Amino acid sequence: MILDLTHTISPDMPVYPGTSSPAFSKASTLDADGYRETQLGMVSHTGTHMDAPYHMLSHGSTLDELPVSQFCGRAVVLDVSDRDTITAAYLKEQNGLLRSVDFVLFYTGWEKRWPDPSFCESGFACPDPEAAKYLVSCGLKGVGTDAISVDGMGSVAFSTHKVLMEGGLVVMECMCLKKVVGRSDLQLFALPLKYRNSDGAPIRAVAEIRDFPEKEMD
Repeated sequence: MILDLTHTISPDMPVYPGTSSPAFSKASTLDADGYRETQLGMVSHTGTHMDAPYHMLSHGSTLDELPVSQFCGRAVVLDVSDRDTITAAYLKEQNGLLRSVDFVLFYTGWEKRWPDPSFCESGFACPDPEAAKYLVSCGLKGVGTDAISVDGMGSVAFSTHKVLMEGGLVVMECMCLKKVVGRSDLQLFALPLKYRNSDGAPIRAVAEIRDFPEKEMD
């Protein structure tokens, strides 16, 4: 089974405060040109998207520099909708599960607000810096959330982003996770638009539900 984890981009969608909304215009029409083309105008972190380490680090990798294997792998979706903060202690309580996957995705419940403007309000759970350090220690490829950021709204330090990016992880935001919350049998494919020096890009994130063999214990 293949499930789409991606919001549709539209001119009236929620965007991070201060960011321009997407703009669509007709570049070619069927009547005038015999074919249709659409001119797309949007920032690189629009909708369901991926942040590259280069987004906030002077020495970080861009998405076009990363191998495509960085964007695919086994994922677990944790339900943190009843939490104010995602702590390292909470993550360690997952009984080693996070060390057996490539991606950890957080369902905060904020997805239910989409596309209402309240989607951009504060209140969703985010990993604190210690939790981010623990996630890096798990050897992950990336972290995702159904919320608009892995840092709280109004943050200017972006501590969680920077810890994850210093660890070489990509960050995915505005994902659709309600349909897969609680699952650990997902194969995630989150392929970003490939353009030069990409600090971030929209992704088409999809999940394949698979039956994974139990990991053998020593």
